[in-house]
Amino acid sequence: MRGEIAVVLILIAGIAGRALGQEEKPVFESLGKPVYKAGLMGTLVGPGLKPGTEWVYFNFRQDGGKLFLVAVDPETGESRQFQSPVGTGAWGFMVGPDDRIYLGTHEGPDPGDSGQILVFDPKHPEKEIQVVGRPSETETYIWQFTTGLDGKIYGCTYGNAKLVSYDPATGELADLGVMDDTQKYTRNICTGPAGRIYLGVGYGRANVIRYDPKTGKHESILPDEYRSQPDQTVASVYKGVDGNVYVQASGKTLLVGDEGLAETDTPATPVSKTTFKDGRVVSDASLDGVYTITYPDGTTEQKTFTYAGAGSGIFMVENGPLGRIYGSTAMPLQLFWYDPAMGKSENPGNPTDVDGEIYSMLDHNGILYLCAYPGSFLSKWDPTQPWDYGTEPGNNPRGFGRLGPGHLRPRAMIHGPGDNIYIGSYPEYGKLGGALGVWDPAEDKLIENYHHLIKNQAIVSLAYDPETGLVFGGSSTTGGGGTTPVEPEAKFFAFDATQKKLVLEEAPFPGEQDIRTLVRVNRRIFGIAGADNLFVYDIDGKAYAEKKALGIGSVLDCAMRLWADGQLYGLTDNSVFRLDPKTCEVTVLATYDGHIRCGFAMDKHGIYFGDRATLMRYNWPKE
Repeated sequence: MRGEIAVVLILIAGIAGRALGQEEKPVFESLGKPVYKAGLMGTLVGPGLKPGTEWVYFNFRQDGGKLFLVAVDPETGESRQFQSPVGTGAWGFMVGPDDRIYLGTHEGPDPGDSGQILVFDPKHPEKEIQVVGRPSETETYIWQFTTGLDGKIYGCTYGNAKLVSYDPATGELADLGVMDDTQKYTRNICTGPAGRIYLGVGYGRANVIRYDPKTGKHESILPDEYRSQPDQTVASVYKGVDGNVYVQASGKTLLVGDEGLAETDTPATPVSKTTFKDGRVVSDASLDGVYTITYPDGTTEQKTFTYAGAGSGIFMVENGPLGRIYGSTAMPLQLFWYDPAMGKSENPGNPTDVDGEIYSMLDHNGILYLCAYPGSFLSKWDPTQPWDYGTEPGNNPRGFGRLGPGHLRPRAMIHGPGDNIYIGSYPEYGKLGGALGVWDPAEDKLIENYHHLIKNQAIVSLAYDPETGLVFGGSSTTGGGGTTPVEPEAKFFAFDATQKKLVLEEAPFPGEQDIRTLVRVNRRIFGIAGADNLFVYDIDGKAYAEKKALGIGSVLDCAMRLWADGQLYGLTDNSVFRLDPKTCEVTVLATYDGHIRCGFAMDKHGIYFGDRATLMRYNWPKE
């Protein structure tokens, strides 16, 4: 009887505690999906869902669910949404020879997402989007399609620069092989008047390939004079309204003829996928569901449609002004913030002129600086003032533009000497050697840029020591898209901003390809090389105090930080860990059942990260 009374009292106490808001928080807590807008990948005009009509099709990607199409009747405004069973997004997008809509997927997080051909039949919308198949097991992206004179659909790919095909009449899928042995991208494609297939190739060295479906043979047709410029890492091809094929390379437009390629000053307009039979043209489509129709007489009409997104993928999160957690989604690039005190998030918009994703953020005296792919596009935003994006001094956010040579993906951003902002980046497509940029926030201009600071390597992690004035950094052997690393290992370095030179450059772990995070704790720099190799550098002693493998899996980029309790905390792809700076002992605090895609922010509530489209928090345990 006494035991039963005790149980009742415990239950009553638990209920009372919950009533007072004292219930134990879960280890991992979902804070919702901050962004429901989806990324608009393409627009085309095609056969309508009603016989004899033409509708507009919008192709959307999202990481919170699978890709989808929105079909819109421009006459009535009716819109319908159709889901795909696989793939988070598709670059390839066209009307096939059978009047069906074809899509080619890009790499995704789930098995079966990558390199698939999908189809939507306007005559049978009840079937939604269906899977045709994967024409090549090695290719993860299908960039574009073209219809051959033989009625087959041809596609260009990444990552082995292949050509693939699908025959709608027979259902046959084919991998037609590698088109360039040294490149990774066949980036665009078109069909010539004689039925041969043309492909633009890159991003290491530009090329144009001509493929003959009758013989199955291919050959390079781009002369060396259009491939020799270092900046010409890719060539493009397109079909003009005159039926001819045109090549763009080295700043020139070339007409493809029977006798070879010839420069032309009067290239034809590319064939349009967004023109109705009566001459109306669709343009300016946006992820907000707005598009414009231009009539043959030049008049325009703006129209709208709606869709239901499942959530845009979170690419990064960071601490920022007003005690909020800030972050960016990827394609579409949307800035969001979460207020822990209010328990709510908002999605004000895109603070840049680009549509990739924000790679790094920095709170500079209450102003949030943001740097985005592509081009390491830098902006600043005062979150206490109304949102009014532009590139003029009075705009908020204000976009400043791309940083310059060596900057494409701005992986790291910190405060450095003189309270300037230091930004480290991966390089442009087809190039090796990133850059370290120095931005003066007082003047809001780039005052220095160190391209190839570490030869042929990107700058991916940074830390600053105010006592010595040294900027410490970590590199990656990874280059821009389409390149193959040429350096054997990543470097840990120290840059003297006064002397404007390196005073340290060495590989703490020979053979490791990146140094993905750096943190200063008192007189030491803690770094992670490769997956989870810890090194500790004594700044004053100019020597390593510790080197060891942590054995905790793969630590995420820029995802280890010092907290108020004097401990370092970090994230792997499936866990939260603590590192004691005094003993270098590591403890896995919790294992996450999902996938930790990105970090990293901390506050008194816990550690914030992204899992696909959901903002998550690891809650500090109650003491």
